[in-house]
Amino acid sequence: MRYTRLTEGEVLTLEEGHQNHFSKDFRNRCQALLMSSREIQVKQISSIFQIRTRTIYTWMDRWESEGISGLMIRPGRGRKPKLSVKNHDLVNHIKKK
Repeated sequence: MRYTRLTEGEVLTLEEGHQNHFSKDFRNRCQALLMSSREIQVKQISSIFQIRTRTIYTWMDRWESEGISGLMIRPGRGRKPKLSVKNHDLVNHIKKK
């Protein structure tokens, strides 16, 4: 089993993030790492959050390599917009209709 090993300062940082960050995803990631540091198995954590175990391991890897910033949602996620403001011809065509 793999668990996250945290210093006292890291625990405080993750607890602060879990309690006060505006993003639910970020709060969940902090909580998952805190649970792992308390030796709760990844399988149990993934069941609680209803996500794949691979996702938990990815969070752990990003924490180890990037620290707290590794838990942030990265730009470029999700569906890309079909309409771009930069496409002036298409925007003007839509405005006319």
